[in-house]
Amino acid sequence: MTRKSNVQNIMGFALLMFIMFLTGCSSGGSGTSDGAAGEPTEDAAQGETQEERTIEFMTISLSPTFDEYINGVIDAFEAENEGVTVEWKDAPYDQIEQLVMTSASSGDLPDVINLNTLFLKKLAGLGALVNMDEAAADVKDDYFEGIWQSGDIGDGNFAIPWYVSTSGLLYNEKLLQEAGFDTPPSTFEEAWEYSEVIYEKTGAYGMVIAPNLHTQMPLHGIPIVSEDGTEATINTPEAVELWTTLKEKYDQGLVHKGILLDQAKVPELYAQEKVAFWTTGPQLFRQVNDLAPEVYENSNSAPALVGEAEVQNASIMNLAVPKQSEHVDLAVDFAAFITNSEHQLAFSEEANILPSVKEAAEAEHFTQGEDSDDPAVKGNFFAAQQLELAQDFTIPHENAGEIAEVVNKTFQGVLINDGDPKQALADLETQINSLLQE
Repeated sequence: MTRKSNVQNIMGFALLMFIMFLTGCSSGGSGTSDGAAGEPTEDAAQGETQEERTIEFMTISLSPTFDEYINGVIDAFEAENEGVTVEWKDAPYDQIEQLVMTSASSGDLPDVINLNTLFLKKLAGLGALVNMDEAAADVKDDYFEGIWQSGDIGDGNFAIPWYVSTSGLLYNEKLLQEAGFDTPPSTFEEAWEYSEVIYEKTGAYGMVIAPNLHTQMPLHGIPIVSEDGTEATINTPEAVELWTTLKEKYDQGLVHKGILLDQAKVPELYAQEKVAFWTTGPQLFRQVNDLAPEVYENSNSAPALVGEAEVQNASIMNLAVPKQSEHVDLAVDFAAFITNSEHQLAFSEEANILPSVKEAAEAEHFTQGEDSDDPAVKGNFFAAQQLELAQDFTIPHENAGEIAEVVNKTFQGVLINDGDPKQALADLETQINSLLQE
């Protein structure tokens, strides 16, 4: 048996134990609340009074860099809630899933968990999490609508969005000028027109197709599955047209095969002036400066490219509350507290991130920078201006990862193996519908 099989078996067993544990704990519906003021709770019978409550908060890869910030927010929350203690634990990014599953199988999940959207969908699909459309209804409208919906699965939303990354466009002014362009492209159609000329005149690539096509199709108004996550919606005339166009670009030699297959890294190629522009989070722009300061000096930034749907992909970190928490109401209150405007703005000023709350995005920190000479600062300005368009394109189903993989592999096969886009999409529709039924 391979190591991969062992890991899958372990994770599968953990999931099974997780489901069994939830089944045993779900008789209380949406979780145990803290009760009305003055009412004795089950905790009191166990020696912990209503006034003395402890919740555990788990984050992903924030310590030690942001210890002072996180501890400051915790201190403020405890000061406003007498008798409350928040115990903070931080886990490495590559260990969070296993830690959560292990904690779940032993009945010891943290009360507030920091999750990326993909793992969030898995837990929500198992019925493990509190519905925030109900539990946090009083603060829901404070958040950007598209960003709030990152926690959607089925008929509910199962997280409060925390910090966000959207994209800007980093471009090499020197290469564009050599190709005869004074301004960067603003749409995908323009970008491909630029790419042909740039490649012909400089030998550099323009547009790149990343291996995660599943996050790019919604930019063109083509969702992978229906909003309720029950059926594939990828097999449309628009999808056939898009895949056909991209195959033509590949056949013309305008698509870097190494990037498509995740065998080459865009920042390295950009630093070598083999790629003329790059759509990514502005927090990554300075990777180019680290690799080639002179190339970064010749660079500028602009708003991310806009497709037919006029939306932008966002990577979102979320806060979820398990139903099994003994203090659901308190945990939800803490999640809302640390994600409010004041605390998100303070976090954004320390880290190169964007807020999920509308009020925080209106602060001067995000409204200045358009005239900066630093592409990263300028890119952050443009990214913040596009938060109204931001959505998390993670597929709304617990099998989101498997569905994304089959979409990306099928598309790569069409380009590399000279496949037929129409037939490939028809076959893909069948595969996705099968995964949706599992």
